[in-house]
Amino acid sequence: MNYNEMPIVIIDSPAQTVELMWVGQRVTVGRPPAPHVQRCWRCAPHFADDSRPAMQTQVKPPRFSVLVAAQVMADPQPQPSSSAMEEKNPSCPMEDKKDDPPQEPRAVPPAPPLDPSGLPMCAVGRYAMDNIEAFARSTEPQNEEQKIKFLRSVRALCDSAAAGNKAQELRVFCRRNEVAENIMVLLAEEPRGKLSSELWLQAIDSITALSKVDGVLEEKIPLYIVCFRSILLLPSEQDLDTKLYSKILMALDEMLHTLVFIHHNASIGEELKNVFQVLMPFTSLQSAAARERAVGRIWKLTHSLVLHCQETPHHSGQSRPVPYDQLCLPVLGQLVGTLILCCAFQEEKTHHCALGALHHLYTFILGRSRWEAQPDEKEKQEQWKDDHEFSLSWSTNTTVILLRFAKHFHSSERTDLILLALQGMRDCSNHNTQVASTLMAVLMVDFNPMPNDVQRIVAAIHRSRKLITEEQALRTIRGTFPWLATTSPRALTLSLLHCSPTCEKDIWELWELALSSVDVVPKMVQELLRLLEISPLGQETKAGVLPLAAATALHKLLRYLQHSPQVRLLFPELFVALVIQVVSSGELGQLQVTTIMKDPFSPSAPTSTIRMVVEAARSLMWGADMDGLATSMETNDLWARLLGAATWRSSMKSLAKMMLKSCRGQRGRTFSHLQKLLQFHQLQWREVPALTFYTELWSCQGQHKNNSRARRIFRKYIRSRKAESRELALRGLRDLYCGRMQLLLPDVLLWLQDIQAGVRLQAMRLLRDIAAQHPASIRAVIGQLAVHLLSCFNEDNAELRCRSMELFALLLEAQGRKQLLPQAKMSLLPLFIHMNEDIPNVAQVGAARGVTKSA
Repeated sequence: MNYNEMPIVIIDSPAQTVELMWVGQRVTVGRPPAPHVQRCWRCAPHFADDSRPAMQTQVKPPRFSVLVAAQVMADPQPQPSSSAMEEKNPSCPMEDKKDDPPQEPRAVPPAPPLDPSGLPMCAVGRYAMDNIEAFARSTEPQNEEQKIKFLRSVRALCDSAAAGNKAQELRVFCRRNEVAENIMVLLAEEPRGKLSSELWLQAIDSITALSKVDGVLEEKIPLYIVCFRSILLLPSEQDLDTKLYSKILMALDEMLHTLVFIHHNASIGEELKNVFQVLMPFTSLQSAAARERAVGRIWKLTHSLVLHCQETPHHSGQSRPVPYDQLCLPVLGQLVGTLILCCAFQEEKTHHCALGALHHLYTFILGRSRWEAQPDEKEKQEQWKDDHEFSLSWSTNTTVILLRFAKHFHSSERTDLILLALQGMRDCSNHNTQVASTLMAVLMVDFNPMPNDVQRIVAAIHRSRKLITEEQALRTIRGTFPWLATTSPRALTLSLLHCSPTCEKDIWELWELALSSVDVVPKMVQELLRLLEISPLGQETKAGVLPLAAATALHKLLRYLQHSPQVRLLFPELFVALVIQVVSSGELGQLQVTTIMKDPFSPSAPTSTIRMVVEAARSLMWGADMDGLATSMETNDLWARLLGAATWRSSMKSLAKMMLKSCRGQRGRTFSHLQKLLQFHQLQWREVPALTFYTELWSCQGQHKNNSRARRIFRKYIRSRKAESRELALRGLRDLYCGRMQLLLPDVLLWLQDIQAGVRLQAMRLLRDIAAQHPASIRAVIGQLAVHLLSCFNEDNAELRCRSMELFALLLEAQGRKQLLPQAKMSLLPLFIHMNEDIPNVAQVGAARGVTKSA
């Protein structure tokens, strides 16, 4: 029997499906079967009743040998025409067999068994699975025939699984046998210097077949890398079999199109990003053939992208716009830069494909800009129309093309292009250095980068600068830093600190380039100040090493700007910040202070954090022409005293006196700066040092009566959560209201109701002073005071209870005490209860004496 001409019927499902397997083809027919199926069914009787289930149909068991399956895998044959089928398999009408004796019903063959993976066990499928499993398990080297047999088996199995809706089972089978990994190994093993077999073509077709089954190909990037290395790095077309080479390229394009636009696992934008990221490095290789092939693949993909983005008709008949948020292309800027650099190559085909791809990408970015624009933004709509007209006319001038793209780029996309231009300016790059320099210069015009973009640009320049020697490229880089300092001084400062926290020589050269623009110096110094104010340098925070890096950079910057007007202008802010850092250095003992201060200082040698701050403050004083203050502090060893945990408060007073003698002008500006800080800012850890410094400077001035700012500051910090701040505020208020303490009585009544025990204690101290100096002033509010004091008898704070009882006793001895008779009676029980407490006897005796007298 000729198996090539033998139709075979396979019942795949007992309920609904009959499969006609011709050699090389498979037709799935639902019930009832089509007429041509009945005619081709040579050995099986006709269906007597369409309503009968398939299991009752009498059929002859199919004869399908392994030899036939191998022939199916090797060389599929075309399906015979219906006329030929009728000749070979004439139909037998039912009426011609009326007189025949009834035949015994034949046994129906069972449904094909399932293997553990769940795939159907028909002959072709079983044969393909056996080939794949044998290949995967083999430890012996495989010849080319066996490799091709394996690849054809993969294709046949994928087609069968896709037709039978067996994607999940195929996915399990492919993972278990590492089908995709084996294909990559085959491609990697093939010699790259020649194209002598169809193995690559079969491998690419197998990958395409695998991609059509959902979830089989999960990690695609390694697959792209192997395919592109195998094909793009081939010799030039003249040295290859042209026919086979063309087939392979066409198969590769079909594979990419299928993986990205038809059977994609992630979004189309994500799939395109993965492909482009693998393709773009090939565009800068020294091999002209590899560049041409890579750019050609990019051109094909961008063309498919434009076709995909065209408006498609909705089921309602109206067109709907493409959702560009689902077509996000993160590598758009990098891709445009790559294509513009490729336009400078001499190969005509590469140049033509690069221009074509740019045209497609411009169409894409125009559609995205139109989608992002709001309906009421007429200017953007008009700009879109103008750009659309340009896209129709197009241009071959890459500078004009770049400027058109730049109008629609996002900030990150323009940054990607700048980074690509920096790579193109390196001496080791195959791109045209002058074109890359021009590209970067054009992109910096009217560009206001985001902080993250500034950090990326600075880091890239820091890495690439030593690899660039061409003069035009170096001039472009030198012009970048004044531009960045002008547009984003804060972001540039942070970026430089991130590149080198220790401010090494290479990074200091970049600092000097940025500081060449005089206007940006105050802004960059302000950012260093902000970092110094984040936390004490010895404390670990989210900022990490940035405060220390800021102190190091500030030290070098002050030496660089020595005796400049800008240093004198910034002296108050810098001096206050540095002094606060010094006194906040932690609990340093005398031995530690001596070790820090006595060792010789060298900017290039490793040093302690606090020593760097001290040296920065010294550089500030010398640079701001504060020689007298610097000398006085050195003579009195004031820096060491400021570092001591037990001596820094008294040293603040000495510093205030020195500033009063040595630098009256800067002392006044420093005092004003402290006033603004304390009045308008939440200082947190800087609160106590700043208030101490301010109080000492304020005490040295004299004439306190009409200082409204000091009054507001002290009233603000009398309610602070920090006990030291409350003590300083109380001291300030006593000095400020000396001889007129009664004016504070309304504030005392308010502070006695505060929820903080420390605030109420300070209020009671002021109340004692008022009662002693101006007893008549409390007569009008004696009842309110008694109520507030009585409420403190049961507080958890023992000192607060004691002070409230003492003051209550004083009120009971004051004039007008008869008004307090109700409160006195209410106080008896709490006082008797608290007599057993371990509190000072004077409070109990005083309270008892007051109650007795009032009674």
